[in-house]
Amino acid sequence: MKRRDFVVMMGSAPLVLAAGRVPPAGSPRGGALVATPEKRSEYARYLLERLCTDIGPHPAGTPEFARAAALIKKEMEISLPEVAYDTFAFERWELSGEPEFRLGNGQGIEACPSFGGEGTPAEGISGMLSEDGKGFALVDPETGKPRAKIYVSQYGPAIPHHRARTSPPSIPVFGIGKQDVPLIANAIRDKIPARYKAVVRFVPGATGMNIIGRLPGKRPDEILVVAHADTVYGAPGGNDNIASVIVMLMMAHAAAAGTAFNHTLTFVATDAEEFGMLGANHYGAKRAADGTMKNIRYVANFDSLTYGPNLWISSKDQSVKDVIAAIHRDLNIRAVPKFDDSDGFVMDSAPFRPSGAKAFHANSRGYDEKTLPIYHRPDDNAFNVPLDCVEIGFRVFTEYIRRVDKL
Repeated sequence: MKRRDFVVMMGSAPLVLAAGRVPPAGSPRGGALVATPEKRSEYARYLLERLCTDIGPHPAGTPEFARAAALIKKEMEISLPEVAYDTFAFERWELSGEPEFRLGNGQGIEACPSFGGEGTPAEGISGMLSEDGKGFALVDPETGKPRAKIYVSQYGPAIPHHRARTSPPSIPVFGIGKQDVPLIANAIRDKIPARYKAVVRFVPGATGMNIIGRLPGKRPDEILVVAHADTVYGAPGGNDNIASVIVMLMMAHAAAAGTAFNHTLTFVATDAEEFGMLGANHYGAKRAADGTMKNIRYVANFDSLTYGPNLWISSKDQSVKDVIAAIHRDLNIRAVPKFDDSDGFVMDSAPFRPSGAKAFHANSRGYDEKTLPIYHRPDDNAFNVPLDCVEIGFRVFTEYIRRVDKL
């Protein structure tokens, strides 16, 4: 869907977004994009197509992420008066060619190298397979020392396993699908060797970029909303985490179009969450250095809000969970939210712990059989995002920031 077609769908409301014409920064007219459930659905479809289909996978530090960041920044500028990049340098990880994992009997098995982990020599590594905790290992047949570790996806097909790089360099790590566990078990039983190949390189001087949008309130006290915009390699990231970024953008449009907030609202689309939370860590360090960390009173971290209609809220602050539960009742949200006492300062919200804010991390469940098996997979695309979950996220969290703003 082209921008011009999208504008036609939205009607000839005061918001005009045809080519060459963009509302001035801070315009409340962005609210027209999210004024009704139908318009919100169209807006979500438009951005999913642009970010997941047109751009596709966009890991940190790639030209594709730069394109995605530019689009997100442009969308923020429709409504927010202060929008900027927050850039940082890092060493980017890159996979060269297709990985290969093959048993000695010729059986090929899908393998996904860990994102950011070590690779193999160009000729690959060989060895015998053995059990290793909840996974497996490829070991030296003479010494028994592991040459590579193998993790099994709990949801279905193979996915890249998160793994930070260590110094000195450690052994390669890769993931396989749970459906292939019997093949590995048989190979162990029959003493069949295996070979794994994944050539990677580390590229210094890559640029990461968070996108920061602010809506100044009546006082410097701040509500911070965070959603990561990067993906792992090979995955368009529809559910993890572009749909959550879209929820955040819709909240920004609605907030700018409504009555003024007491709190300043800050919306952050972070980079490199999938690569060790580099973007959030950089932005958090910046806030600590400039003395504004203390202004943050509430932190909301959105991570995969569309795995189902039942929001999963993690927070040690009971008042936060009480507000979200009350919103579900008052707005008659047809879902069953899940609450736990895990730390709300986790992953991309972790760097903001020094603020002492009331924090939560939001995930979701409910469509598990459909959405979880495509986690970090190529089919986590625009077509597999349940838009009813986007609507629930928008309604609940738009009301949340309104309610806590009055406290």
